[in-house]
Amino acid sequence: MPGWKWALIGLGSLAGVAALAAAYGFVVWRSDALLQARHVPSPSAVRAATVPQATARGGHLIVVTACAGCHGEDLTGGMLTVAGSPVAAPNLTLATPRLSDAALDRAIRRGLKPDGTSELAMPSRAYAGFTDDEAAAIIGHLRELKPRGAALAQSKPGLFLRIELLLGLFRTATDSLAVARPPLDAGPQVAAGRHLAMIACGQCHGSDLDGGQGLPGPGLSVDGYYSRAQFHTLMRTGEAVGDGDMALMAHTARMSFSHFSDAEIDAIYDYLDARDRVQASKAGARP
Repeated sequence: MPGWKWALIGLGSLAGVAALAAAYGFVVWRSDALLQARHVPSPSAVRAATVPQATARGGHLIVVTACAGCHGEDLTGGMLTVAGSPVAAPNLTLATPRLSDAALDRAIRRGLKPDGTSELAMPSRAYAGFTDDEAAAIIGHLRELKPRGAALAQSKPGLFLRIELLLGLFRTATDSLAVARPPLDAGPQVAAGRHLAMIACGQCHGSDLDGGQGLPGPGLSVDGYYSRAQFHTLMRTGEAVGDGDMALMAHTARMSFSHFSDAEIDAIYDYLDARDRVQASKAGARP
């Protein structure tokens, strides 16, 4: 092959490499702008509970809302994979003493770090449903934990996470919260179950419990699927009616939902049943 052809091939290869480098630089630059965006912290009047009954309630909420799923069973931290990138969920026994009550509240319910940037994987779209008293109880329980273990090193977001962020396929905690919708209101008689369903089930099934793109769980329904007894079995063991991959539900049930009281599971079932009937009524009323 003549030398000039080799030169053209070489120039083409260099141009391709340069284009890829420019594209990579743009992805990093633009995604960094999104990841490092500062949000105005909302005021918080929450103060850590100190009464034993309240802090015990906080411990119960930490368990049933699956905090251990990310932070480890002893809350000393864990590694997640988010859009192909390793993400460290911090050691809460070490992080809690360094943060104010307000900063902890904003991290839990608003998905904000102390510097005002967004958490990556905090499920604040569900945890936003915690009441002030519940947030105070959770923080109070965390403050009772003795520091142990080691701090986990934070890793930088990988290329796939950055691309998904730019394409809107992945949202940070604050961006997810901004578009979150509450579950359907099926009446005051099932309000307690609605609340529990949002804070415990909203992580996987969406804040509105309707499922959606990028969520591991489908829309929730019990009508025609689960009797009350079958629903109790599902929540305690993850054993579902019919086929399907229920590995995540089985793990969550054993780790978290099995700690719900019978009354709490009944409340969630009553809400989902009422929600099904309201949705069916609305669908039947359409022309």
